[in-house]
Amino acid sequence: MKFSVILSTLIVTATVAFAAPAAVLATVNGQPITTNDANTFMSKAAPGMTYAKLDPKMKRQVVDQLVNQKLIKNKVATSGIQNSPQFKLAYAALKDDLAVDMWMKTQMAKITVNDKETKAFYDANKEKMKGQDGKVVSYEKAKGEITQFVKMEKFKAAMMKTTEVLRAASKVEVKI
Repeated sequence: MKFSVILSTLIVTATVAFAAPAAVLATVNGQPITTNDANTFMSKAAPGMTYAKLDPKMKRQVVDQLVNQKLIKNKVATSGIQNSPQFKLAYAALKDDLAVDMWMKTQMAKITVNDKETKAFYDANKEKMKGQDGKVVSYEKAKGEITQFVKMEKFKAAMMKTTEVLRAASKVEVKI
């Protein structure tokens, strides 16, 4: 028994260690489009789906879409649009928005909710914890949603406090 477990582990480890490099599905002006590109595309288009799971017709459609995207990206790169004032303004705004989004996600990740908090919320709102059948949903079934709700409320409170501190430390003039 132990030998078969060890052998299975070695086979899995060897398979992972010697996995074939990403296959090239197409090239555009010498630039490869690989199965990794196709899997990335699929993860965005249909989370949980992989390129390998597609039928041949769908695989071809994905590759054609990736080829078209590569052609458009190449055209954009040579168009000079990235040097235009409009692009630079839009890019700066997008970059700032992305930075804010990432900062907010890091702040959200710092927030924790413990079982005591979720249970207290459940108990305080038990009359609202009813399913479609009108029966009270058990704590265990409601816990995940309660955790998300409490976390969001804590996040809102933290952001309110942060903006209050920032406003107090800044010169803000509202002119409406």
